[in-house]
Amino acid sequence: MGSNKGRFIDRSPLICAAGKITTDSNNAANTFKEYNIEDKITALKHDANIWHEDRFEPPLKLPNFKQPAFFGRNTEISKVLNPPLETRYQTLLQDLRETTYDSLWNKEIGKVRDPVPGLPKGMIPTTVTFGKPSVKETSVKELINPSKTPYEVLWESQVGHDYYKKTHNDYNAGEQLLRGYLSPPFDEKACFGKKTNFDYRGICVKCCCQWHIQKPITYASRIQADLIDKWKPVLGKSLAPNRNITCVPKNHAFGDRYVRDQYGVQDLMKDASIEPCLFKRDFFIWVRMWNKLRSKTKELVREGRFNFPEFYKKLLHFDKEKVGRLPKDKFYELCLNSHINFSLADMEPLLKLLNVIEGDQIDYTLFVNMINVNAPPIELMSVKDIPPDKLYYITTSQASSCDFLFINNAEMRSSGIPTCRTDLSAPQTPPGSCLADIENLGDSTNIKTLLNPSIYANYGLSYRDFFLPRQPEMLRALFEKIGYSFSENNFEKIWKEGVEQDGTGLVCVDTFKKILQKYSHRQKIQVDEADC
Repeated sequence: MGSNKGRFIDRSPLICAAGKITTDSNNAANTFKEYNIEDKITALKHDANIWHEDRFEPPLKLPNFKQPAFFGRNTEISKVLNPPLETRYQTLLQDLRETTYDSLWNKEIGKVRDPVPGLPKGMIPTTVTFGKPSVKETSVKELINPSKTPYEVLWESQVGHDYYKKTHNDYNAGEQLLRGYLSPPFDEKACFGKKTNFDYRGICVKCCCQWHIQKPITYASRIQADLIDKWKPVLGKSLAPNRNITCVPKNHAFGDRYVRDQYGVQDLMKDASIEPCLFKRDFFIWVRMWNKLRSKTKELVREGRFNFPEFYKKLLHFDKEKVGRLPKDKFYELCLNSHINFSLADMEPLLKLLNVIEGDQIDYTLFVNMINVNAPPIELMSVKDIPPDKLYYITTSQASSCDFLFINNAEMRSSGIPTCRTDLSAPQTPPGSCLADIENLGDSTNIKTLLNPSIYANYGLSYRDFFLPRQPEMLRALFEKIGYSFSENNFEKIWKEGVEQDGTGLVCVDTFKKILQKYSHRQKIQVDEADC
């Protein structure tokens, strides 16, 4: 086979062709036979039957394998997703190594090996099958759920059960295990303990299951039972030590009667200059009794013992003049007949405060609306017994967000540096310019100067300092300090040219620096960073 080098143009250099480049005159058979000297010596030893393999001896210590926990993240998958780019020569070597495998020639990926050469002549592998067909006697349904009675299934499961005892150690529930003990020293019917006296009719079992005392019984010592009965209350009953509840009348309560002091905790937790408000304490008592009356009326309505329309009709019947008012005595009598009981000492002050009672007359319409839960509620007055300047308490929301720390910052200066500085004196307007050039400008030129300030900004210098007119003595001393040296004629020459350019009679630092760079090369500064 001749060489084809230079005969074709590779229009797709990124696609590597299969096979090996034929750059020599050898044929393909000689090209694939690449044997080194060691392989040839090994082949000659095999032919002469003088070949022997060295005995494999495993290493004394296994290599240190890395655990997957120490690989890190994305170490293994990264090599698969981003394989290294191989050259054509490396691809060719990899393809040649694959040719030694039998699967490359006979077991192609995605296909089975061609069985036609090994089959008899004329046999078609796609139509001819080997073996015997399966005998399908019963369906899957019959195998899983056979149409047999439970007794038949149990009978068939016991067929050959004696053999399964020995091979599979399979015993039924309650069946005695047979471990192969010898019969003279071992008796299978021997039992431990005494014989139980039982009745075949099952009467004893019934007596044990149903005791004559139909109460929950738990096993406990007598001392513990007496202690629990004496000091621990039964569920739904109040605690009565030594059964003292039987020595007092029904619904009797123990302990001293609660008498509220004149000044409570709420009244005492105030400034010494503020007197406690007794009206506020009494007002809360009245409102509490009113709420109890509303709840009680709601319960009567739910039980069907009270009806608001019927009660209102009775009040209208006794109101002969139809003025909406009744005498207090007559009204209280009607309330008692309708199962509405309340304390007159606590309710009358509230009714007088709300203008329900005026003199001896009571406005029954307002009273019915007061005790009716479904009616719109009556707005009560707010009792303010503490002046606003003495209120020190805060709400829960204010305590969580610290909103009670009210700070008057109306006269405080806002944070940050304003663009227009009013706290600094404005620079003088240079001749030849207007006030608008420097009136609305800040200290910094742009955002870059704020984020990355220069060395001049760190020392408090701005661009205005470089453009302000300067005296000649000041400019000469400034540039001599940074390393420049001037003769008398040289400085005068630069000064005159700078005065002509600025036109202000003086010269700024920026103009003087530009002219100086024209007439003299850059001087070395007194302290260089390279020498440090």
